[in-house]
Amino acid sequence: MKVLTENIYLRGAKRIAYVRRRIPTAIRAAYPANVTHIIRSLGTADVKQAKVLARRELSLIDEEFEQKREKLDLGRASVTSKRIAKLSAKQLDDTVQFFMRSVLQFDDNKRQQGTTDDEFDELSERLNSQRAELGRAMAQGKSMKIFPALHGLLHLCGLDYVPDEDEAKRASHAFLRGAILTLDHQISRQTGNIVNTDSVASQVLHPLQIIAPERAPTPSGQVTWEKVFDEWNVFTDNRPKSTTIASQTPWRDLRRFAALSNVLYPAQVTPKLMNEFAQDMKSRGLAVDTINERVSKIKGIYRIAVGRLLLEVNPATNTLGYKENTVQRRQKRRLPFDLADLNVLFGSEIFMDGARSQGQSKEASYWIPLLMYYTGARPEELAGLALSDLINDPEHGWYFSIVDRPSSEDFDLFSDVPQSHCRTLKNAASRRKIPVAKELIQLGLLVYIASLKAKGSTVLFPTLVKDWHGKLSGSFSKFFGRYLRAQGIGEVDPSVKTIFQRV
Repeated sequence: MKVLTENIYLRGAKRIAYVRRRIPTAIRAAYPANVTHIIRSLGTADVKQAKVLARRELSLIDEEFEQKREKLDLGRASVTSKRIAKLSAKQLDDTVQFFMRSVLQFDDNKRQQGTTDDEFDELSERLNSQRAELGRAMAQGKSMKIFPALHGLLHLCGLDYVPDEDEAKRASHAFLRGAILTLDHQISRQTGNIVNTDSVASQVLHPLQIIAPERAPTPSGQVTWEKVFDEWNVFTDNRPKSTTIASQTPWRDLRRFAALSNVLYPAQVTPKLMNEFAQDMKSRGLAVDTINERVSKIKGIYRIAVGRLLLEVNPATNTLGYKENTVQRRQKRRLPFDLADLNVLFGSEIFMDGARSQGQSKEASYWIPLLMYYTGARPEELAGLALSDLINDPEHGWYFSIVDRPSSEDFDLFSDVPQSHCRTLKNAASRRKIPVAKELIQLGLLVYIASLKAKGSTVLFPTLVKDWHGKLSGSFSKFFGRYLRAQGIGEVDPSVKTIFQRV
């Protein structure tokens, strides 16, 4: 054997060219124990042509190595099972297809190796016996007989399937049908008919990739959903947690929707799939503004990934949301509280009898609604007020200074505002000075502040604690919504009302 170039050899009297590639040690387990190299004939003695053909053949061998590696990785990932209780219709159908294709491919390989007459007759008897047994079970409605086989298949794939009775019957019935169809194809081959595996059992992903993709190894060259999102998240320094969560929701929703079509990685998402995703959100009853906002957020995440060279294209670039006509938008406009609403609210026990929230809100349950009414400020802006934000101007009187306070380190090193009450404003225009209405002073605002100072507090609402979204006003907003409903204020959900407008 003569070496022509690396991986290309000439063999025999006619000097036919071959490629020879060593199997990497990491995937040697995927091949027979005595096989250490892949050797394939190029079918030519022409040196120039052999070099051209070798490039293609070596590329195919590399693809084969990659497929073997992924199968081995899937096998290792299957060692620790993930418990599941339900399979979607798509997941169940793909699992059946995976089973059919695996059996038929194994059957095809065995037939290509050849069998003796005794082996052939034994196989015929076994296939017909199994077909009769499973056919009888299907006819009698006893599909649960095959559940152990389905459970075993999923267990080998790294999934501990523990369904309730109805789910088990549904899955067993589908799997029994698949097993019978598989046997019919094998029996057809046994009688000499040609049955193409690709035609009767489409290629699908491994069940672990379909049902629990987060447990499956990432194929070489693929970027995960988490990696793309993390790249977007760190693109902006100190991105607010609430902003991260707001973008994470549509990103996860897209991932869920894509998985239904066996699209497991963001690079596999197409413009067509994005359009279908927008339609799916509409069919689920999401508001037009919500759909458009989610599409916009996904565009932004993809844009960063493309800019950072993680992905090549942004499939959401040309995705259209939806648009409402002017009449529809007017009908959905936020409604201010009317005079009757305000009379009920400010005439309730909190404002007339000294009642307070028993949770975190406490004094905030009284003062934040009043401050919102007289200042027009947002709840989060008010929840993070420090006592030092209330300033008395010798000429113009008392006013609130609404400022950004992302961290105490961003201000005076000797700032007495605790880190727990630092927060960022919505935008640059939110930094402003708001006069304190004389009504607030008459209602005792300065007396309340004096009592806080006497207790050593440096913030207006010391009992408020940031929620999971990082919002100080979270507990107040929940309390206020419940309180409004308890007072029977308006037939419209309080979340679409605002008291920013005075009546």
